[in-house]
Amino acid sequence: MRSSTRPLSITTMALGIGFAVFAPAACSDSDSSDPSPDSSSSSQSPEEPFSFSVSISEPSSIDPALNADIEGAQVTRLLVETLVTLTPDLQLAPGVATEWSLGDDGVTWTFLLNPDAAYSDGRPVVAADFEFAFARSADPDLAAVPSYQGYPIAGWADVLEAEPSGAIGDVPVSGVAAVDDHTLTVTTDGPFALLPKVLTYPIFAPLPADFVATEESAAAFLDAPIGNGPYMVAEPWQHNESITVVRNPHYSGTPGRADSIEFRIYSDTLTAYKDFEADAIDIARTLPPEALAPAREAYPDSFVVTHAALLSYIGFPSNVAPFDNPDIRLAFSLAIDRQAIADRVYEGTASPATGMVPSLAPGALQGVCDACTYDPERAKQLFEDAGGVPGNSIVVYNISDDGTASLDPILNSWRELFGIEIEVRSFEFGQFLDETAPGKPVGPFELSWVWDYPSGYSFLSPLFESTSGVNNFGYADADFDEQLRLTREAADEAAGLPYLGEAQRIVESAMPLAPVTFSDDVGVHSTKLTNVVVDAGSLWRLELVAPAS
Repeated sequence: MRSSTRPLSITTMALGIGFAVFAPAACSDSDSSDPSPDSSSSSQSPEEPFSFSVSISEPSSIDPALNADIEGAQVTRLLVETLVTLTPDLQLAPGVATEWSLGDDGVTWTFLLNPDAAYSDGRPVVAADFEFAFARSADPDLAAVPSYQGYPIAGWADVLEAEPSGAIGDVPVSGVAAVDDHTLTVTTDGPFALLPKVLTYPIFAPLPADFVATEESAAAFLDAPIGNGPYMVAEPWQHNESITVVRNPHYSGTPGRADSIEFRIYSDTLTAYKDFEADAIDIARTLPPEALAPAREAYPDSFVVTHAALLSYIGFPSNVAPFDNPDIRLAFSLAIDRQAIADRVYEGTASPATGMVPSLAPGALQGVCDACTYDPERAKQLFEDAGGVPGNSIVVYNISDDGTASLDPILNSWRELFGIEIEVRSFEFGQFLDETAPGKPVGPFELSWVWDYPSGYSFLSPLFESTSGVNNFGYADADFDEQLRLTREAADEAAGLPYLGEAQRIVESAMPLAPVTFSDDVGVHSTKLTNVVVDAGSLWRLELVAPAS
C-alpha cells in the first residue's frame, strides 16, 4: 500500500489454519491497557457523546475497490468489513465470515457468513454481494489500481484483462460463487496459502449491485461509500477539508468507542502538528522530522512510536533513460548515506534499509543488499563508467506534504558526487500519486510502501511483478515473476519462503528502487484520549480509542 515517506505513516487466525502472529501492535508509552474496546474505564457516562479528530492527507479514494494508499485506508477500513480481518496484533480473525476452510482439492476455500452482518442502511450482507464486489473490483471498466490483488483467484485475470464492456461488474469472476445466502466459495488457480490474508484488503469487501447500479448512485458512492463496517460516513467527503464518520447502528461486531470521528485533511504534516499544539486536533499522525524532538519532549505521555513494516525508498523509472541502465541505478543507491538519514533526520524513529523488504515481514532476507550500503567512491566510478546522465541534470519528484528533510541529504549527495543539477517537482500526496503512476515519471521519486498484509509477498508482488497496477518503475523480469508464481503455488506459506527469498535477490540485483529506511510510524495524541493503538501496518485502530478517565 502506497504511503508517503514521512517517518510515521503510510497494509491478517486462529481457526486452526496455523498462521503466526507476526508483529505486536503498539500504543502510547503511557497506555499499556489491553487494546479492546471494553478495556478502558472512563468517568464519562454512556449517554455523553464522544468524538475526536485525526489528521490525514487528501486520499486518492475512499471507495474500497479504488483506495490504494494509507491515507484513504485509515477511513475505508472503518467503513467496510471483509470476509477475514486483522486484529491489532495482526492475527487473522473472523470478519463477515465466521469460519472458513480449505477443501481437499487444495484450491477451493469455503466461507460461512455471519447471518447478522448488515450494511449501514440495515440491509443484510449476503454471499451474492461478494460475487458482485469481486466482479466490480476486477472489471477493466473500473480500472481499480489495487485490482492486482485478485490475480490468484480463478477467473480474475480473464475479467481484468478482457476488453472493457462499458458496464462495471457485469462479468462474474468464475472462481467466486455464492452457494447460498450465507455460504461463499473462492477458488484459486493453484494452491495459495496466503489467500485469507489477501482477502483482508478492502477491495474484497462486499457490495450489493444496486448500491452502484446507476450513474448517479455510482458517483455518490465515491464520496459516501455505503459499507458494513463499524462506522459510516456522516456526509459526503469534503475534499481537501474533512471526512466525518459516525457509528454504524447495524454493525454486527463490537462497536467503535467513539460516536463520531473527524478525519481532518491537511496539505502538510507540520501544519497538522501545529494545530495539535493549539489543541485544534486530537491526533496528529505522521509527524514531520522537524517535529519529532519537540513532540517527544512536550508530550512524553502521548507520543506514539510503532515499529512498522514500512519501506521508504527512492524509485527509478527503469524503462526510461538513463535509469534503464542498472549501473546508473546502482550508483545512485550507493550514494545514499542511510545511517546518517536515520540518525539525523528521523532521530531514532527509522533504521537504515537493508533491502527491498522490511525485516518485520515474514520471508524477508536478513542480510544487507549489495547496493544498500554507502560507498561514494564506487558510486562515482559506476556513474562515470556508465556515461553519466544526459544534460548533466535530472528531475526528482517530491511529496510536498512532508517537506524535504529526508530528501535533501540524498539530493545533496547526488549533486556533490555526480556534479549534476536536480529539478525538484513537488506535489501534494494525492497529485503526487498521479504524477508518478506507471509510465509517467521521467526521474527518481520518493515514496514508501507498507504491507497490505503480513508477508514479504505483499512487498515484492505489488511493487515489482509485471502484472501489478502499482509497479511504477517499469520493471519486468520473467525469472522474478516465476519465483512469485512458485511462492503462490507452494503447499503452505512456509514452503513458499525460499522462492520469495530468491525473488528478492533477483530484484535487488536490478535495483528498480533504492531502499532508504525502514521507518517507524510516529504520532501524538491528546491526553484526553486513551487506548490509542497503531498496528505494524501503520493503520491507526481508531475504533478502539476511548476517552481518558
